[in-house]
Amino acid sequence: MKRKLYWMLALLGLATSSVLGQGVTTASLSGTVTDDQGVPLPGATVVAIHGPTDARYGAVTNLEGRYNLQGLRIGGPYTVEISFVGFNTFTREGLYLQLGVRQTLNATLTPAATELSEVEIIASADDRTGASTSLSEDVLTQLPTIARSANDFTRLTPQADGISFGGRNNLYNNFSLDGSIFNNSFGLDVATPGGQTDAQPVSLDAIEQITVTLAPFDVRQSGFTGAGVNAVTRSGSNIVQGSAYYFFRNNSLAGQSVAGEEAPNLQFGTSQTGFRIGGPIIKNKLFFFINAEAERRDQLAHGFVAEGSSAEGAETNVDVNELEAVRQHLIDNYNWNPGRYEGYNHQTLNNKILAKIDWNINENHDFVARFNFLDSWKDILPNAEAIGGRGPTPFRLPFENSSYRIHNDIYSYVGELNSRWDNATNRVLVGYTAFRDFREPWSTLRSDGFFPTIDIWDNFNGVTHITAGSEMFSTGNLLNQDVFQFTNDFTYFVGDHSLMAGVNYENFRFENSFNLFFYPWVVYGSVDDFLNDSPLFSVGTGPTEDASDLNALVSARSGNEYSLAIPNVGLLGLYLQDDWQVSDQLNMTLGFRMDVPIYRTEIAADPVVQSYDGWIDENGNSVGFDPSRLPDPVPLFSPRVGFNYDVKGDRSFVLRGGTGIFTGRIPFVWFGNQASNAFLNEGFSTFQVNATSEDFRFPQVWKTNLAADVVLGDGWNFTGEVIYGKDVNAIVHRNYTMAAPTANLAGTGDTRPIFQGNEANIYDNPNFPNSGIDAGAIVLDNTNQGYQLSATASLSKTFDFGLSANIAYSYLDSRDLTSIPAEIAADAFQRNPVVGNPNLPQFSWSRYGLQHRIVGGASYRRVYAGGKLATSLGAFYEIGQGRRYSYVYAGDLNRDNSAANNNDLLYVPLNAGDINFGTVDGDGNAVEAADAAEQWQALDAFITQDPYLSNRRGDYAERNGATLPWFAQMDIKILQDVILGSGNTTHRFQVSLDILNVGNLINDAWGVRYLVTNQQPLVLNGIDNNNVPYFSFDTNLTESFTPDFSLASKWQMQLGVRYILN
Repeated sequence: MKRKLYWMLALLGLATSSVLGQGVTTASLSGTVTDDQGVPLPGATVVAIHGPTDARYGAVTNLEGRYNLQGLRIGGPYTVEISFVGFNTFTREGLYLQLGVRQTLNATLTPAATELSEVEIIASADDRTGASTSLSEDVLTQLPTIARSANDFTRLTPQADGISFGGRNNLYNNFSLDGSIFNNSFGLDVATPGGQTDAQPVSLDAIEQITVTLAPFDVRQSGFTGAGVNAVTRSGSNIVQGSAYYFFRNNSLAGQSVAGEEAPNLQFGTSQTGFRIGGPIIKNKLFFFINAEAERRDQLAHGFVAEGSSAEGAETNVDVNELEAVRQHLIDNYNWNPGRYEGYNHQTLNNKILAKIDWNINENHDFVARFNFLDSWKDILPNAEAIGGRGPTPFRLPFENSSYRIHNDIYSYVGELNSRWDNATNRVLVGYTAFRDFREPWSTLRSDGFFPTIDIWDNFNGVTHITAGSEMFSTGNLLNQDVFQFTNDFTYFVGDHSLMAGVNYENFRFENSFNLFFYPWVVYGSVDDFLNDSPLFSVGTGPTEDASDLNALVSARSGNEYSLAIPNVGLLGLYLQDDWQVSDQLNMTLGFRMDVPIYRTEIAADPVVQSYDGWIDENGNSVGFDPSRLPDPVPLFSPRVGFNYDVKGDRSFVLRGGTGIFTGRIPFVWFGNQASNAFLNEGFSTFQVNATSEDFRFPQVWKTNLAADVVLGDGWNFTGEVIYGKDVNAIVHRNYTMAAPTANLAGTGDTRPIFQGNEANIYDNPNFPNSGIDAGAIVLDNTNQGYQLSATASLSKTFDFGLSANIAYSYLDSRDLTSIPAEIAADAFQRNPVVGNPNLPQFSWSRYGLQHRIVGGASYRRVYAGGKLATSLGAFYEIGQGRRYSYVYAGDLNRDNSAANNNDLLYVPLNAGDINFGTVDGDGNAVEAADAAEQWQALDAFITQDPYLSNRRGDYAERNGATLPWFAQMDIKILQDVILGSGNTTHRFQVSLDILNVGNLINDAWGVRYLVTNQQPLVLNGIDNNNVPYFSFDTNLTESFTPDFSLASKWQMQLGVRYILN
């Protein structure tokens, strides 16, 4: 019965288990040894033996009969022997330990003269305090995945939304591998390394366990205010074990219709090939593990074709004859071939290797060393939105050589030494990871070299029609990240206390080169103008340069150096903790941590910027602005307390929780922005200058957690959990070139503040000769406004016939001033939707997290045919309310000159008199639309059918106030094994089938995701002399949502074959 209780609680741990330690890589075991009268037995010997490697971990009980084994290898099985002079020795076999979980093993020994009876043992993850999810090797093997990504499994965390957790931005997570930092610390594009190339930095076959922690009250856990995601890699053992595998999918193994409409997929093919092998170098002493994997993807770059082309695809309005004329003109006059404009493929490649050595030095010491490597790249089309947009659309086609290739390479080294003595343990971890990210324009890959970026409009309409030349963001684009980490944790056991002191130091050094307009951007009003070498305008050209001579523009930059910013930041953490076993039923953790940022970045000063006295803060006060200065290294304190209370003393009802401060990091791209944008450009506009407020603090959040774990009987387990996080130091961006608005809109219920004249553009100042600041003087600042509240209920059961299942419901209420909608500081400021002054954003919903989410998993395995065949089934299911979004205007309603033109929240008119349809002439006079009544009728119907807008009439839409429709998805995995061999050697041949969104395979109306038809339903046409705005509405817009015809709504399959040794 007690063994069954262990497995029931272990399954419950899938939903909420405890994780200890910063970047933890091991497990621990503790307990109390007493005689049959309940008297503690000091001096009893406890030995835990790891079966696969014969590693032995020993301890002696103290005066209270307690023992504490730390630094144990995860997994098992373990055999635990407990002995004492004059008493029978008892043995516990088949014990498995989870990553970061301290399990309890209590034993009652009987005198040697008595008959042996069952030792009283409770083994469970009983000392957990905060919320977390633990994913074992069995879960990683049996549940469905196509990308073979850790993200396919962290979604089992009830509070997850993609890779954001608990309603916080995913940039505030901390990812670690074998205890070492493994983030994309600079923070561009994605939070995980390799994400820009769609590469998994480590193969799933190399991972043994994964944990996701949201509120761990052990002060060794730091570096995040969202979640800590830690993966521990496999190790070798005394038995040679290995596997070779191949997975494949293509466009034929995916759905072709959504909600009754045909939705063909672009042609693609993806394959993964790899192997892993581990075993002994010296039996019981030295072990190795190696994994290598290669992934290839080949796909059609885009599905558009030119008008009049004979190729198949979605026809654009770009004439094939014009494209051919542009192509030939570039070849004949500039000896530069732009490539094709349709029917070409893009490739993705990644190769990865992981190697690991485990050394059992002796019973007191063990050492682990790991190296992993990633070589990856991906071909990418030019950006469809940034600075005019160049990606393919129904109205635009780029040439092939305007694409670029991005590289993400990783070299990572980690060493860890764990030491154990009778009354103490010590853990030392040293890690170094080098991330090497860079871009190559396709033009350089094909020996044509760099070339100016060429945009050709469609007859002077201001919209890019044809794009050629080098991709403007990729010239010399380089990011080198060097991350160093040192951790030392010393723990001393005395009585009921485990006293720990630790130090953690991290250093982040970056080399960032970004060279926008290094080769100029040349714009032509029409194809005829291009053919006549008559540009409309250019950016990045000198005052004496002739923009019509494209080759001369390239030659003039030969030998010029690229920019290079070198941000360098260290973080020193010091911490103390007392893990206090108050009684057999109550455990408490009391800790205190101090983190100190150390800024090593040197930024040259621009005297023009420093001396200007017109900078204005968000409250309208005159302030200083110095991009050359970073904040002072102010200590950040993180006190925490956690508890675990066994109410009945039999682990059937446990209360746990805690409260404390968590200190995280920021995306260091914000310091990179400051280092790169400290000067005003001469001769053309500066996009932004950046600074950090003098009293800036790294992100901090105060989290409080309360949970109950209940064993209901008959294999059922229940957990209820509440987490509340209150921002102490959240992040907000301000613009110090923006004076407070002095006017208000008039004529309707919308009376928001708006800017007049140059209030939003104080850079129009003689102090800044020959330069403007397009995006502003962006300041990185703090606010304490923000909170996250989540409530979760989960239920799990292991059935006698082999089925294991769990289900959880999570509710989320998350609010902030800004959800940081972009990584670049200026974009983060400009893209935050507001009413009125963007320097004073409204407190509203966070864009991260799902308000309602139901998630679960199930697995079943049956072995039959005399042990020669086995079938496994796994399933993941998710039901959720859609993600949040904002309704905004198309146009600059508040006149803040935001380049995004989408940051003004919608006012929802109450009736026909609450909005004006029409335009404004050049003199500022209103011109009412002839079809105003028709437009109102259509808009009124649109508002009525919208579940959010219909409840906001006469009021402003909230930032992220609207939600997409509910969705439901089930994924399944089928494994069929043929098992051969006998004795100590087993050969297993396995065929796998993973199906995502299986409901859509059955009925194309099921499993459909939805998109917003138009987040900008009202187009601003102008504001008249009386500050009355005039709009237009597309009367064809009748529904808020449209099906997402991408792979997100379609079923997908992946086939796999695998050979497994032992």
